[in-house]
Amino acid sequence: MDASDIQSRLPPACLPTPNPSLPNFWSRFCTDVTQLVESGNVHRHSDTCYKYCKDMAKKICRLIMPRKLISVSTIDPETGHISMRRSHPWINNFNEYIISSCRSNMDIKFIWTGSDTKALVYYITDYITKTSLSFHDTFSLIQKSITSFKNVSDQTETESAIERSRKLVLRCYNTLASQQELSGVQVASYLMNWGDHYTTHKFQGLYLIQTEIFLQTELNELRIKQNLEHASHDVIDDDNVFDDENTAAEDDNEENFQIQSTENKNNFILVNTRVDYQYRSDTLSKICLYDFVSTFYKRKMNATDAKYLSKSSTTEDQQGIRKGRPPNQRFPFQEQHPQATTYLLTEYSEAHIPILYGPQIPRHDREDTKERYSRALLTLFVPWRSVSDLCDVNENWEDALKSRQHHISPDSWNIIENIQLLHECKKDRDEHLLRVITEAQTENDTIDPELVIPSRNMRDEYDDTSDNEDLLELLGNLNEYTTNALNSTKKTTESIYIEETIEAVEKVGRFTHTRKNSQSLVNESSRDHFQQIVPFVSATPNLVRLNTKWQEQLKTEKERVRRSLITGKYDKTDDTLDYDSIQDALVTMVNSNNHNIDIFDNYTQILPVASVTTTSYSTQQSIIVEYTLNREQRAAFMIITSHLDGDKERHIGTNNGQLIMCIPGCGGTGKSQLIRAVTKYFLVTKRIQMMRKLAPTGIAAAEIGGMTIHSFLGEQRNSGKPRTIKPGDSKLEKQWALVEYLLIDEMSMVGLTLLGKLNRILSAAKHADPEIPFGGINVIFFGDYLQYRPVYDTPLYTDFSQPFKNKSGQLLSEKEIQQRAARSLILQINCVIKLSQQMRTEDERYRELLERLRQGDCNLQDYELLLTRVVGQPSVSSLRQSPWNEAPILAYRNEVRTQLNNKAAVHNAAQLGLQPMVCVAQDTCKGKPIEDPILMKKLLELSDSKTEHLPGLLPFVPGMPVILTQNLAIELGLINGINGIFRQLVYEADSVSIDALSNTFPNNTQYVHQPLYALIEIARSKIECNLETLQPKIVPIPLMEQTFRFDVTDILPKNKKPKSNQKAMLSIKRRALPLVPAYCITTHKSQGQTLSKAVIDLKLPNETEDIAAVYVPLSRFQRLIDVAILRPFDYEVLRIKPSKLQVAEIERLDKLYIDTQFRFSEYFQ
Repeated sequence: MDASDIQSRLPPACLPTPNPSLPNFWSRFCTDVTQLVESGNVHRHSDTCYKYCKDMAKKICRLIMPRKLISVSTIDPETGHISMRRSHPWINNFNEYIISSCRSNMDIKFIWTGSDTKALVYYITDYITKTSLSFHDTFSLIQKSITSFKNVSDQTETESAIERSRKLVLRCYNTLASQQELSGVQVASYLMNWGDHYTTHKFQGLYLIQTEIFLQTELNELRIKQNLEHASHDVIDDDNVFDDENTAAEDDNEENFQIQSTENKNNFILVNTRVDYQYRSDTLSKICLYDFVSTFYKRKMNATDAKYLSKSSTTEDQQGIRKGRPPNQRFPFQEQHPQATTYLLTEYSEAHIPILYGPQIPRHDREDTKERYSRALLTLFVPWRSVSDLCDVNENWEDALKSRQHHISPDSWNIIENIQLLHECKKDRDEHLLRVITEAQTENDTIDPELVIPSRNMRDEYDDTSDNEDLLELLGNLNEYTTNALNSTKKTTESIYIEETIEAVEKVGRFTHTRKNSQSLVNESSRDHFQQIVPFVSATPNLVRLNTKWQEQLKTEKERVRRSLITGKYDKTDDTLDYDSIQDALVTMVNSNNHNIDIFDNYTQILPVASVTTTSYSTQQSIIVEYTLNREQRAAFMIITSHLDGDKERHIGTNNGQLIMCIPGCGGTGKSQLIRAVTKYFLVTKRIQMMRKLAPTGIAAAEIGGMTIHSFLGEQRNSGKPRTIKPGDSKLEKQWALVEYLLIDEMSMVGLTLLGKLNRILSAAKHADPEIPFGGINVIFFGDYLQYRPVYDTPLYTDFSQPFKNKSGQLLSEKEIQQRAARSLILQINCVIKLSQQMRTEDERYRELLERLRQGDCNLQDYELLLTRVVGQPSVSSLRQSPWNEAPILAYRNEVRTQLNNKAAVHNAAQLGLQPMVCVAQDTCKGKPIEDPILMKKLLELSDSKTEHLPGLLPFVPGMPVILTQNLAIELGLINGINGIFRQLVYEADSVSIDALSNTFPNNTQYVHQPLYALIEIARSKIECNLETLQPKIVPIPLMEQTFRFDVTDILPKNKKPKSNQKAMLSIKRRALPLVPAYCITTHKSQGQTLSKAVIDLKLPNETEDIAAVYVPLSRFQRLIDVAILRPFDYEVLRIKPSKLQVAEIERLDKLYIDTQFRFSEYFQ
């Protein structure tokens, strides 16, 4: 076979490039290019061509192949559009010289604009830095390797653990290596022992966000210490300052340190780049952090370095005599540096490029991240030694940057511009991708409105980026078919129940318009000293300024109180927190700060010896008398307080006398009163820092003066990202360092998943053996298992020893394992006091009814007794008259609550002779306002339970009762579920319209599209700072943002709906006031409260078999005459039994109660 035959069989890419010196080079070159193009540059469809297509029946290649033939290249002089000549529909663009040299497929395009250039730069840099295998792929491969390793048959039991481990690592490595994509050039480079990458620079990492948080903490400490009540400043919420949706949790950004030895090798210290920079040489005072990291590195000092530093005063002339290359400059640390005598700074021979780890610096043009942007630039590019060099106590970061930008060098400004340019490149890349997707979905210049079903394994349930871009097309194409779809919706059983409930309320006269004098009605709903507050006011510059100042003050106050809660320091006279006394409880080992600023978070602490008041039996008795504790409450109080005073001998068999106690009791038996009495004892004996009070909900936490479990653990309820628990987490350890007792209320609403999470965090914080429950902390549970169970979690009374039908033969998930571990904690309860004496219900006959109701044993007499309270009976003729026309209505469904509240607001506005004022939520999708009227109407009328508790349409009436729906500041009592009274709404004057948005409200309704804030009177507010011009207990409630997902399947025509019953979701970002009217509340919200009067509904929704649905609303009252029942109900609802699991757990606790009575018999005398 000759050479020509071999060449004809080889792919053109494997043939050499024609020699330019040959006489027939040009013809050879043209032939070579033709062969290369025909073999490698002709497009052939693959699956990736259609990855953006919605309708696989109408496949359109995302690369727009085949393409239209064009005989001659043309330029449109009006638009500048260039049409390139094309003689083949399937060939990618190419350059003959490049394709001949590279001998591979290629594409070449004109870069028409700067946006195209930036998009290209980002594509290339992003592509070459991406990993070859994603994490989940790597994890799957490792899991596969381990599984196959277990199944290898030739393994013998005689192999040592070391040999088996070696084989396992080798197998995992081989599995990963076999899946790596290696190019031919890469393989050749490895075989030749050459490097696999080349860089023009050297790099050095910098954890910027950790340094920022250190500075922010330092600034917050200064503000709290100086007790700035009137200064205008801001506190950045570091949970919300990051520039992308997937932000790291705050605990992930805690400052990291290296452990290094001192001059005495037996001693160790914590150091990092921030410490090195703060205590750099005085000669380097004017260098910024960015240049510091770029120019210098720290190393251990040797004899040569000491000699160099000792001669640092030598004149330049003397130094010039030195032969050879001059040494790199070296600088000592300030004497305050913990390694000043053993380490020094040395200049790099070649400058390094700092790499910023963690969240990137945000864009400068984003309003919501301007503070973070300013703080980051000041930290990086302005020289500093403490936060005082960067930001004054009475200014925000944005103003600080403006006043100090002259300290930033020209070179640093170039870097700042490049940071912004990177953002623009990413933005242009995204826009280019959108154009590609749109073109791939375009046929004859029309967009198919059918939706792509979002993937179920999205990285975040509420991440906007998970929405497929074509969902936005729905907004412009909905009109043509949604009207019929909406009208043809079939009524479900649930919707029928909601309609019947609304009709029942209307029939009993709650919304009958009996016009009263408007002035007298206002006087009834408002106290005299609030009369001067005008309910509806258009915004002025002064009001906008005041609101900004109020919010800043509230943030500072929240931070002050939160730190005091965590450290447990209170005022001497009551349980009001006093931050100034925190320092008295700390003994610092080393004061490393040279600027006389005590930074609490950066100290190594020695726990103080508790200052304990000499207690006696009389002290306990005085508190028992003060809080009028009954026999059972007194026994529980004595057990807890005696344990606190050292009586642990009777808790035999536990970890060092650990108390794990449960105090169950039905509604009204005085559990909250007992918690208050125990709190008073801790306070009187000056050991309040040893106790924490937690509850699963904001309302329950407010009742006992504590915090929610989620908040104290530093987690968001809807966050898909659990808090990372790291060994040695100093922040976590400080939070729990002094805590020895933990009180948890409303245990029925605490789930096993949440309890397991709490246990793991406590074990880490206390450095305890995982087998020791709750890290050795004494835990007391309060609650009633027959009340509402946790939402989306498993109740504490779940018995995993019982077989589950659907679990047979299946491996337990990680969540199920954690739940079983949490259940084992409940089984270790070693002390029980059951509260049975009713302290709330004064009506003896009603109390007996409630006791039978708990067992599901109500008789016909009980049923007939309750029927006498049905509206329409002589005892409650209608809801028109007082007090029933003002009593709240308890509903089972959020949809019922929303509709009834709207109707009540309209009714009360009419009573006052006012036009209804309704605030309209601002909804956006992908940053674009919702413009389609039908979709807008659908979103606005959703119940706030489906919109992250931000209502779409929020009516306001002077003196209207309201409920806060978000946790603004749990530490200040501004929690989800707290009650208040509406006093004033401030809004943009030009944002009011009378265009009807909903049939719920009358035609004269005024719709406010841009509210600014609302003033709410919250009687239980714990705000101590004075808010300028505001009376006590008046709180400014700001707008808040939440993202929720909305299923648009129901409003699509039948031929456009997704297949296989999947959902078509839109991600909506809503901005609104976090308030709802409180004329009607859900029964869930009523748990834990005592109500003076209320209207309840005992006609349960279908398939409701939970005893709590009946027992919770009926047990909120002191007397039967305080209850009005909306409509007749079935006898069977009074016969709902507790579940077998509930009964079994209650019986288990009863046995422990008997044992407790025997062990502590003297407390029951």
